[in-house]
Amino acid sequence: MRGLFRKMKFLEHWKRALAIVWSSAPGFTAVWAIFLLVQGVLPVAFVYLTKIVIDSIVAANAGGGKWDDVGEAVFYLVVMGGTLLVAEVVKHLGVWIRAAQAESIADSISDMVHRQAVRLDIVNYETPEYHDLMERARGESSGKPLELLESLGGSIRDGITVLAFAAILFSYAWWLPAVVILGAVPSLIVAYRLDRDYHRWWKASSNERRWASYYDAMLVHSDAAAEIRVFDLGRHFRNLYQGVRQKIRAEKLRHLRRQGTSRIAAGAFALVTAGGAVAWMAYRVLYGFASLGDLGVFYQIFSRGQSLVGSLLGSAGTVANNSLYLENLFDFLDLEPKIVGPEKPAPIFDRVSRSIEFRNVEFSYPGSTRPALSDFDLELPANKVTALVGVNGAGKSTAVKLLLRFYDPDRGSVLIDGTDIRNFDPVELRRRASVLFQFPMQYHARAGESIALGAADIETDTERVLESSANAGAHEFISRLPEGYETLLGKWFVDGAELSGGEWQRLALARAFYRRAPIVLLDEPTSFMDSWSEADWFERLRSMTERKTGLLITHRFSIAKRADVIHVIDRGRIVESGSHSELVRSGGAYAASWDEQMRLDGERINYGT
Repeated sequence: MRGLFRKMKFLEHWKRALAIVWSSAPGFTAVWAIFLLVQGVLPVAFVYLTKIVIDSIVAANAGGGKWDDVGEAVFYLVVMGGTLLVAEVVKHLGVWIRAAQAESIADSISDMVHRQAVRLDIVNYETPEYHDLMERARGESSGKPLELLESLGGSIRDGITVLAFAAILFSYAWWLPAVVILGAVPSLIVAYRLDRDYHRWWKASSNERRWASYYDAMLVHSDAAAEIRVFDLGRHFRNLYQGVRQKIRAEKLRHLRRQGTSRIAAGAFALVTAGGAVAWMAYRVLYGFASLGDLGVFYQIFSRGQSLVGSLLGSAGTVANNSLYLENLFDFLDLEPKIVGPEKPAPIFDRVSRSIEFRNVEFSYPGSTRPALSDFDLELPANKVTALVGVNGAGKSTAVKLLLRFYDPDRGSVLIDGTDIRNFDPVELRRRASVLFQFPMQYHARAGESIALGAADIETDTERVLESSANAGAHEFISRLPEGYETLLGKWFVDGAELSGGEWQRLALARAFYRRAPIVLLDEPTSFMDSWSEADWFERLRSMTERKTGLLITHRFSIAKRADVIHVIDRGRIVESGSHSELVRSGGAYAASWDEQMRLDGERINYGT
C-alpha cells in the first residue's frame, strides 16, 4: 500500500513537472517533440540504408561494374549522406532548442521559488528545516522538470528506435531481441541503485552544503569584511570551509568511483553478449546463409541497440530518481503560510481614528521557552507619537512585528480602532504602515529608486522623492553624490557610491516617509545619527506624523522625551507610562535611566567625546 501511494505521488510530480515545462516554453517544447520523433526514426533509416548500400556495392562488383549497378549504389550512398545531414541538422537545432527551453524553464522555476519565498511567513526563516528544504529546492531540484521531460522524451525516442531494431533482428532469429535486452539489464540495475544512493547522500548533506555557503559568505561578503580583518579570521573561516568541502568532495568522489566501477563491469557484460551475437552472424555470412550487408546491419544494430536499450531502461530509472529530487521542489512550493487573512476580510482603514491597542498579549518566538511579551497591554493614541523605551531584549521590536502581523500572538489580540488585525488582509494591513526597522536594508539601487521603493506598487513620483528625502534629512548628502539622485549606491557594482551608517539610515527613513501611510513605525531611527542631528530630525518627524499614528522605539531618552506619551517596557511588560516630566517626577526606572544617560552625556561633553 505504501509503495502504491509513493507511485501515485511520483505520477503527480511528473504531471506537475510537465505542466511547468509546457507553461514555461510551449513553443520550444512542441518543436522539441517533433524533433524527438525524427531522431527516433533516423537511426533505423540509416541502419537499413547501410544494408542496401553494402549489398548494392557487392552486386555492382559481382556484375563487373556496370553503370546501372554502380548508379544504384551511388544513389543509395547519396540518400545515406542526406540522412546523415538531416540527423546532424536536427541534432544541432535540438541543442539550441534545448538551451532556449532550459533557460525559460529555469527562469520560470526561479520565479516560482521567489514568489513562494516572499509569500511564506517570516517564522520559516527561524527553522533549520526550512533552510535545508530551500537549499534542496533551489539546488539540483530546480532543473529536474526539464530533466524529467528529457528522460521521458528520450524514452519515447529510444523506444521508437529499439522497436524498429527489434523488428529487424526478429527477422533473423526470434531470440536476438532478448539478447540485446539482456546485455543492457546490468547497466539499468547499476544506474538505478547508484542514483538512489547518490540522492540519499545529497539530501543528507544539505546541512553541510549550507555551512559551506555560510563560511564562503564570511570570506567574501562586504558585511563581514571589517571584522574578518580586525580579528584575523581569514584563516579560521578558510579552514572551516575547506574542512566541510573536503568532506563533501570525498563523499561525492566515493559515489562517483562506485558508479564508474559498476558501470565498467556492466559494460563488459554487454560487450560479451554483443560479441557472441555478432560472431553468430559472421558464421552465417561465412557459410552463405546471410549477406555482407546483413553483417553490417547486424553489427550496427547490436553496437547501437544495446546502448539504446540501456538508455531506454536507464531513462526509466532516471525518471524515478528525478522524482525524488522533484519531491523537494514541490514540498517547498506546497508550503502554506499560516499568517493569512480571512475569506472575507474587514474593510481596510485609511487612517487610525481612535487608537491601536495591544490587549493582554502574550507571545514567544518559535522554539523559545522565554516569552518575548507577557500580559502586554499598550495603547497608541491616534494622531500622536508614542515612544517605547527599554533595555535590549525587553520586547520593543517584537511589538512592531506583531503589529505588522509577521506573527500572531499566542494569547490576546492587537486591535486597530477596535478591530482585531487578524480580520484584515495582511498585505493591505502592511501597506498602511511606514516602517523603519532597526537594521534597514541597504538596497543597491540608484538613490532616487531606493527611496521610491517605499511605495513600489505606484509609479515613481519625483517630487515626492525629493520631499521625502528633504524631510528625512537626506537631500543634502544625496545632492553631493557624483550623479545626485541617479547615483548607484553600494559597492557591489561598478560606479557604486558607499554611504555612511547614518546616511543609509536617513535614506531608509526617506523611504518610509515616501510611503505616506497612516501608521508610522520607527525602530531606533537615530541609532546612527550624531546628537546634533537628533533634535532637528525629531522636528521633521513631528511634521511628518501630523494626523498620523506613530510608534517610536528608541534607547535615546533625549528623543523619547519629545513624544506625546512614553511607555517603559521591561521583560515583555509595560511597567511605566506617562509624559517625560511625569515619569521623571515619579522617580521610577525611567527617571533613574534618564539621570544616568544625562550624566554620561555630560561626561562625553566634558571629555570632548
